[in-house]
Parts: sequence; C-alpha cells; structure tokens
Amino acid sequence: MNEIRAVFFDAGDTLLKAEPPVERVYREAFARHGIESTDESVHAAVHATWKDVDAGRARGEERWGGPEGEAGFWRRFVGTVFGRVGGGAMPETLLGELVAHFAEERHWALYPETRSVLGALRASGLKLAVVSNWDSTLPSLLARLGLAEAVDAVVVSSLVGVSKPARGIFDEAVRRVGVAHAEALHVGDSLTDDYYGAREAGLSALLLDRRGRASFDVETIGSLAELPARLHGRATA
Repeated sequence: MNEIRAVFFDAGDTLLKAEPPVERVYREAFARHGIESTDESVHAAVHATWKDVDAGRARGEERWGGPEGEAGFWRRFVGTVFGRVGGGAMPETLLGELVAHFAEERHWALYPETRSVLGALRASGLKLAVVSNWDSTLPSLLARLGLAEAVDAVVVSSLVGVSKPARGIFDEAVRRVGVAHAEALHVGDSLTDDYYGAREAGLSALLLDRRGRASFDVETIGSLAELPARLHGRATA
C-alpha cells in the first residue's frame, strides 16, 4: 500500500445500514398495497433489479441519467421490484412512502465502530470522505446522523453525475480533499464498485468483508475497527 493521506468510505453497508432491512420495508409497504410476499422473495427481487442496473452500467448507462433523473430511476427500480413479487402497475403512493421512509435518519443505524474509527483516523491527520452511489438525500442524512462533520467531503453519485466503479467519482473525491490518487485509500463492501473500481482509478482499496466471504486474492478487513492499526505508520499530516 502506498503512503496514505486520505481515506474514502462507501456509505451503505459500510458506515451505516438500513434498520429495519430494505427487504422488510419493501415487503411491508407492498402488503399495504395488497401484494403479499416474503422477506426472501423481496430480497431476491431487489437483488435481481440491482443486477439489471449493473448490466445497464456495463452498457454505458448512468443510473441517474435517464428520464426524470433520480426520481425516474427510483420509480423504475421500485416498479420493477414490485412487479417481480407479483404486483402490477406500481401505485404512485407506494414510491412516495418508500422515499419518505429511507430519507429519515431513524431508519438508518451506524455500525458500532463508525464514529470512533472516523475520529481516530481524523486525529491522525488523515483527510476523510464519503464516496457513495446514492441519491441527493445522502448529504442531509449524514448531517442528521452526525457524520457530515466527521468527514472533509461527501461525494454522491447522483450529484456528481457518475457512479462507482467509474473513475469520475473517484477523481472528484481526490480533487475535493486535495490528494493524489495514489495517496487515497477507498474502503467499501462491494467488490466491483469499491474494490476494483477504486484500484482501477489509481487508488488503494480494501474490501470490507464482514462475513468472510471474499476470495483469498482480495485485500480485506472484517470490520472498520481494523483500519487504524492497518494504517498505523502510513499516514502523513
């Protein structure tokens, strides 16, 4: 690993997680509109729909670049999930319910080590940023969770106009914190978006693998709590 002067973090499933989980929220919302399903079937439908998004990205499509921007993206996404569990045309009120739910900070939980790790890294002189594939609600959400003040920049794909693993979002992050690509380390839970995306952009990367499922040739940590010791002696002010 190169000498590191900045650490970038993914947001979802890295610094924070949905509480209750996304599949339960969707299932309960669908039930209010007459579609009964299970957490497992909704999880499978959400996963399949994200695979569709990834396939579009591989064809050069930016998720936020379609009709109506991020509002249109979420309408298409939720409508597809709804259809996959047996729903027909998506009720417009369903989308509004879900958007409102996930915009509230009480429906997100920080991982136990998040605050202490960010504090320790910043105290050591490192620049910190959140670099996330998220919609425009993320900066406000992080502020209400008390995380915005713990980092130097929040770089959000919907606002930058490019999503990980594309290089552009990493370019914007290093520009904002004022370091070279080789001086930044990116940490996240996605092998494609966070690990390979960052490395192909010229950054160092660690895969956050809380379940120990990564292959042996990927550099991982099992918890954010491992980061300060991992970086000891590598940071410069």
